[in-house]
Amino acid sequence: MVANLTLGQDMRHDMRHGADMPMRSFALRVVSELARGGHRQGARPIAHLGHLLMQFARKGEAARLGEVFAEMKRQNLRAEDILDIYLPETVRDLGNQWHDDQIDILQASMAFTRLQTLLRELSHAWASDRMGGASDGRVLLMMPACEQHSLSAMFAANHLRRAGVSVKVLLAPTRAQIADIMARNRFHGVFISVSNLSSVEGCAAIVRDLRRCDRHSTPIVVGGGLVSGGIADIDTSRIEKACGVDIVTSDIAAALHFCGIRQFCVAAE
Repeated sequence: MVANLTLGQDMRHDMRHGADMPMRSFALRVVSELARGGHRQGARPIAHLGHLLMQFARKGEAARLGEVFAEMKRQNLRAEDILDIYLPETVRDLGNQWHDDQIDILQASMAFTRLQTLLRELSHAWASDRMGGASDGRVLLMMPACEQHSLSAMFAANHLRRAGVSVKVLLAPTRAQIADIMARNRFHGVFISVSNLSSVEGCAAIVRDLRRCDRHSTPIVVGGGLVSGGIADIDTSRIEKACGVDIVTSDIAAALHFCGIRQFCVAAE
């Protein structure tokens, strides 16, 4: 639901110049706090924190980010809690508001883009502060052209990077792009993010293109919203057969293990 949203050039320009610096500062502060070792196991969602993120998404108020950081300090929360709990919850709440006509398409577009920019900044901050050495695990993360759920792909890429895996993201790839990237790189696995059944055909086309040009029999994994609970009775074996992939799973640790990236499985769980 969050996928099919775009912004005009002028809106993106206004938002980039009005919010990028506060978000970058927030991202660096969050990651620095994590680097100092602040931990709390089993952190439970805090309604006020989610409310602050929602206010930022809906209104673009940079001051809310400072309040989010202050709340994190008070509650002794980890950066992972923002990335794994609060941002996804805010995305889901925004999707529900849009679905229930509480916000219109323009408001939803602005809100999702603000959260996507924040997620990107957090991902960049994490990569620069926490990923010092080169990783042995390399994954190509792709999304079919019929999919535009870039937030979902960014969440997945961020999770993989935090598990110590080097991730190359390729959105809506053409056959030529797939051939080029596979010729110039060697990956341990290819992950394809799919959010609904209508994207299965597009996913199968990507897999066919991959098989044609891949000389290393790289494992291909399908995951994403389609397999992570969006459809309760989904038959993963049918999806696996229809897409022509090696495994269908929403478990990142299992996917990494299948691709032979075992040394990172504990971090990914």
